[in-house]
Amino acid sequence: MRVLITGITGFVGGHLTEFLATESYQIYGTYLDPFNLKNLSPSQQKATFYPCDLTQPEAIEAIVKVVQPDEVYHLAGMSHVQKSWSLRETTLKVNLFGTLNLLESLRKFAPFARTLMVSSGEVYGNVPLDLQPISENSPLRPLTPYAASKASLELLCHPYIYGDKLHIVIVRPFNHTGPRQDPSFVCSDFAKQIAEIERGLREPRIYVGNLDARRDFSDVRDVVRGYQMIMKKGQAGEIYNIASGKAYAIGELLDILLSLSPTKIQISPDPNRIRPSDIRLLLGDNTKIRRQIGWEPQIPIQDTLRDILSYWRERI
Repeated sequence: MRVLITGITGFVGGHLTEFLATESYQIYGTYLDPFNLKNLSPSQQKATFYPCDLTQPEAIEAIVKVVQPDEVYHLAGMSHVQKSWSLRETTLKVNLFGTLNLLESLRKFAPFARTLMVSSGEVYGNVPLDLQPISENSPLRPLTPYAASKASLELLCHPYIYGDKLHIVIVRPFNHTGPRQDPSFVCSDFAKQIAEIERGLREPRIYVGNLDARRDFSDVRDVVRGYQMIMKKGQAGEIYNIASGKAYAIGELLDILLSLSPTKIQISPDPNRIRPSDIRLLLGDNTKIRRQIGWEPQIPIQDTLRDILSYWRERI
C-alpha cells in the first residue's frame, strides 16, 4: 500500500507516520521547510520525503505522478487560527489553492486513490450553546480566515467527488494536542513556559490569554488513529467529526499542568494572546464516527498533558 502524506513533517504528519509505520505501508510525504527533517524519529525516517510547495502545481503533480499513491492524507496547510488574521492571503493560497493543485494532480495521475481531506471543527463557528454538541449537519459559520479557508476547501472537493468520482472523505477534527506540538498552540505553550520556569530560565509567572473559552480536546495519537480508520471505512463524500465529546475550559487545562509541577507559578494575563474573535464553546458530537467507523478516544486529557510537559522538560 503506497501512502502519500502531505505535510508529513508537521505535528500531525509526524504522529501519523509513526502510527502507519507499524503496518506494512510504503510511506511518502511532502514537506516545505527542510528544518523539520532534523529531528525525525526512527520510524519517521523510514518514509520517503519530497520537498514541495503545494501552491506550485507542477511540484505536486510530479510527486503524485511518481508515487502513484493508493491513499492520500492531506494534512499540509496553514494551521494556526490566530496567525491567519495577519496572514490571510497566504492562508487562502495554501489551504485552498494548494488543495486545488493536489486534487488536480490526483484527477490526472491517481484517480483511484482514496483521499482523506482534513478540514477543521473551526468551520462551525460560534454555535449557540443550546445547539451543542455540534454534529456534522450543523451549518458552517466560519469566523476566522483559517476557518473560512477550510470551509472553502470542503466546497472545492464537491466537483471532484460528484463529478470526477474521486474517493474523498472529509474530516473535521476539533482541537487536538500532544507531544511535539508547536508552542504557538495553547497546551504546548503552557507546558513550555512551565518547563522553562522549572529550569530557572524565566520568572515563575505564566502568561495566558482567555482562560474561560471551552474547547473539545483530543490527543493527537487518537486523532491519527481515527484518520486511518476513516481512510479504511469512510464513504466517499461523507464528513466526520473527530472529537472527544468533552469540553474543557483553557483554565482547567492550565490547572492540570500546574498540578504536575512542584514549582509555585503565578498567572498573568497577556492581551497579545487574546484572539480578535473568540468562541465561548466549541464541543463536537462524535456520534457519527463512533457508530459508522467504530472510533472513540482512548487517551485521557490528563495523560496527554503529562506527556506534553515531559516532552518540553526533555528539550529544555
